[in-house]
Amino acid sequence: MRHGIAVHAAQALLLVGLLTHPSDARASGPPTREEYFRYVPLAYPRIVRQTTASEALSLYGDTADPSYRDETPRDGMDDNRFRVLQALAVRFAPILVKNTYTFPMDHKAFRDLPGGLLLNLDTWDLAKPGSVLMRSDSINFSSLGHHCPEDGAPEVALQTEQSGRDARDDCRLIALLREFHPDHPTIPRLRQDAVAAEQAPFTVMYFDFPGFDPSTWHEAYASPTPDEIARRYQGTEKVYAHPFLSEVRDAKHGLRGYELLIQYWFFYPFNAGGNNHEGDWEHVSAVISPLSAVERPLTEDEMRRILAGGLAADGPDPLVLKRTEYFFHRNSMVFDFASPNAYLPRKQWEELVDLRGEDRPGEKKLLARVRSYVWADEKETRINTHPIGYIGADSKGLEQLLASPGPHARESHATYPLPGVFKDVGPAGSTEAVPKHFDHQEYLSDPKRPLPEDVVRYDMAERIDLVPDWERVYDLAIDDPSVRREWSWLILPLRWGYPSAASPLAGIVAHSDMGNLSITGPAFSEGWNRPAPNAGFVRYAPGELPWFFPLDVQDDFSNNLGFLNGPVAILISLPPFDFLYRVVGLPIRALVENHEPVYTPQKQLPRRRVSVEAGISIGLLDEDFAALLLNDRQLAEWGPQLLALDPTISEQPSRFIQPVVDTAISPTLKVSFYLGDRFTSENTLLHSRSDVGIDVPLAGEESLFRLRAKLNLWEYAGSIRYNILPGGFQPYVKVGYGLTWYRLEEGNINGVGMANPNSYWIRLPGFFRNLWPNTLHLGAGLDVILVRGFFPGLRGLDGGLRAGYVLSRHELGIRDLTAPDSLAGAVTEPVHVYRNTFELLGTLSF
Repeated sequence: MRHGIAVHAAQALLLVGLLTHPSDARASGPPTREEYFRYVPLAYPRIVRQTTASEALSLYGDTADPSYRDETPRDGMDDNRFRVLQALAVRFAPILVKNTYTFPMDHKAFRDLPGGLLLNLDTWDLAKPGSVLMRSDSINFSSLGHHCPEDGAPEVALQTEQSGRDARDDCRLIALLREFHPDHPTIPRLRQDAVAAEQAPFTVMYFDFPGFDPSTWHEAYASPTPDEIARRYQGTEKVYAHPFLSEVRDAKHGLRGYELLIQYWFFYPFNAGGNNHEGDWEHVSAVISPLSAVERPLTEDEMRRILAGGLAADGPDPLVLKRTEYFFHRNSMVFDFASPNAYLPRKQWEELVDLRGEDRPGEKKLLARVRSYVWADEKETRINTHPIGYIGADSKGLEQLLASPGPHARESHATYPLPGVFKDVGPAGSTEAVPKHFDHQEYLSDPKRPLPEDVVRYDMAERIDLVPDWERVYDLAIDDPSVRREWSWLILPLRWGYPSAASPLAGIVAHSDMGNLSITGPAFSEGWNRPAPNAGFVRYAPGELPWFFPLDVQDDFSNNLGFLNGPVAILISLPPFDFLYRVVGLPIRALVENHEPVYTPQKQLPRRRVSVEAGISIGLLDEDFAALLLNDRQLAEWGPQLLALDPTISEQPSRFIQPVVDTAISPTLKVSFYLGDRFTSENTLLHSRSDVGIDVPLAGEESLFRLRAKLNLWEYAGSIRYNILPGGFQPYVKVGYGLTWYRLEEGNINGVGMANPNSYWIRLPGFFRNLWPNTLHLGAGLDVILVRGFFPGLRGLDGGLRAGYVLSRHELGIRDLTAPDSLAGAVTEPVHVYRNTFELLGTLSF
């Protein structure tokens, strides 16, 4: 419940942000320094240490071992260990399916561009009112690689304006590394809590990549050829592989063993999705194990054998994927190949799946998808060791409402495990859709078959940079120019891009990251050296639902419609258009739309998506319905007869005519679509036949003029219902509109059939006529689920009862009769009639 409230609050906040802060960029460029500073948090991020297991088992080599060599390349790793880890990184490298024109690339490509790559250093004085920019410096990373003869020269000798391709940039960087030493910083703000009264320096350090908003990023990085990156960045495919060891513990047994993980970090120069910012680091993790040990942790001896290269990767007990951990936004979704063991023969695996049951809708389907990822062919004869990831997604967030029509917010760069629609993942709990599909077994079963153009593989040594823990390179970066040039980016708390960009919610809260700030590097991520889920990435364990019924209005957003999403989504959510779109139009949609499933977290799973309801309605009709007998066709027959029997009636007909209107009992059918737990659209069809008539006492006689007819009434009603309580006990209120049409039939006078027993239809709908709603209604009631699993074997099909009340109002439709001999004054148009309807329905919902 609290999560749902938080999501709705975030969505409301996002809408406020869209309306009040549509952009923080000026027309001519990015925010100024003073503008970006309003958003930056006034605290330095904390770097994450190596794990206890990585240190204890000397993951990157034991520097105290006489055989330790770190020479080619010098990177804090033993050269032999580097070769083992590099081979593992290639064996388990991901295959990525692009839903974007960008791909994980080599950030060093920017360092090698003309002009180099500047690390900008803006130092602010937080002790001054409003904060004052003290100085702006920069370090050119393309100039690094020189010995610093002064070994940390004084600040005055290191002015960036004078630095060229000499040692001064190296000297300035050495000073910066020492200032921000993770354990022994020299700046007071990191070293101690207390700061000087007169001055409180705070440095924002950042790279600045081309562009400053989605439009200029597209100009900088997109090729004129659709779905391709600009020529200058082609061939820069790169992932950064970071191995680490993790202890496996539990409360009962303590240390049970170890796991070997390789995190594959992906760099993108920008993010343009539901939120916009420069620079982006994403990742997936591969957990590695011998095939024989996938169901348990590894012992220390087994781990040391793997790290020493003593276990053949393709031997009789090959190294395989134990888990793949996917990370998107603040979520982590784990594909666990060990439970149930996806490497077992299919029949044995299916028995295990049946034994565990199904806790979530579509869980067995999802487990089957998970199993397929470890097999390179449909016959399951070849093991696949490459995680399959889908990068980029189409945002279905509220920011679409302020965008112009056309492709928008497709560059979120999150890494998803599957194609489909993912609920509650993006900014403010928005939805993202992954439309591309890749049948890996179709391609991987034939190693010689080239992959599609939108699929990028990274299982090549030249596309992988092995990244050690920062502890392995910090001291080397101080002393060795080549290490300083290659690895300083890993150690410093720098921002990968200009600090802020135009984005929804920017500036709603001062000095807070509302999705518009460039991010810090991998070692400062809460996911660094941590298996999923962790403090920074919550567990995403969704149910799998079919594609054809949306869960809320935003599910109908299209990435191409921009602000038109608002009226279009509302239109197809209103009855009867919802029924036409979701049911009548289903065959057409099945032909033209993607059929990817919908994934939604367990806590967000809807109790119902659609219901069919049938029962009885009892309608108490207004007495004015008797005025229908004044229709032109039948009045011409019974009016003269009545006047002939008693001419005095024409003087004051309303005094003598007694209306007779019986209760209408209607079979009722409803189809309802649930948009979340609170809102429901209803489509109702009812039909009744009830008696209406008039009784007229005749003057001087003890007899009645008795006129009767059957009211044949049809109504279609569309309602928007608000459920006061979610769950299986739902009191509700509703309001709506509809079409009501009727006629009189079987008319008789004193039991004798009339020459014209049937009147004309009043407001009978047809093509291009009488289609505008003519009836308004409001109502309330109670909807209760009584039986879950109404039909055995059909999960999610529930039975219940519903009782409600509806007050309807519409014009009767009889014109005022003003002819001298036509009972003038018997009725005055327009006549508005009311119906009080009580309904009792049985419901089947799923």
